[in-house]
Amino acid sequence: MAKKKLSRKQLRQPDEFIGFWTRTGAAVDRFASSHTRALIVGATALATVVAGSIVITQLGERRAIAASDALDRVERIETADLIAPGVTPKDDGLPHFATEKERLEAALKELDATFAAGHVPLAAEAMMARGSLLLDLDRVDDALAGYEKLLAGKLDNHLRFLAREGLGYAYERKGRLDDAQRVLSKLGEDARDMDGFYKDRALYHEARLAEIRGNPTDATRLYHEVLEKSPTTSLRDEITNRLALLELK
Repeated sequence: MAKKKLSRKQLRQPDEFIGFWTRTGAAVDRFASSHTRALIVGATALATVVAGSIVITQLGERRAIAASDALDRVERIETADLIAPGVTPKDDGLPHFATEKERLEAALKELDATFAAGHVPLAAEAMMARGSLLLDLDRVDDALAGYEKLLAGKLDNHLRFLAREGLGYAYERKGRLDDAQRVLSKLGEDARDMDGFYKDRALYHEARLAEIRGNPTDATRLYHEVLEKSPTTSLRDEITNRLALLELK
């Protein structure tokens, strides 16, 4: 399902501490929000993780800026307009493609070229984005393996929540609803570990699984509970749409 993408110009102040954090956060924010077709990731989710997880040194700062630039370029490729036959693409320094599949594969190739080694800043965030691209390409087994690898490693609470969420979606794509429910049912505990951060997302998944399993009454109740407990949730439009569909059944 298509989601509204957020876009902000990157700040160009690489020599200033404040500028670096703002620039890195904005780049990863844009990248995260571009992948909501597979994962419903909050607009500032990965930006929040970045701001709390990178250790700054003079060398590390330059490497982190380069990593955020790489993520930004991948996002630009993945969201670039498709070019119709006979139409000359605009000169924006990016490759252009005629099909969604070609575009996704190019974005994945660009991502792997920078982050395949894994020992670079934002490697975990890049793996999260990779999982989303793989799901979009219907490479579900590869996405499963990536999320499982992430969860087997050392992650902060925010990334762990998002990786578990991605794994749950991948299980759903495989039709393994019991496994999806097993994984997604842990999101409530993860949210409590973050003092309630993402609690709306955890409850949303509980409602969504009830809907998938054919329990519209429970799903409706839980969707309304999300809206009541988290009136400013970024999931409001998604939940409103789901409630409207449930009322038509």
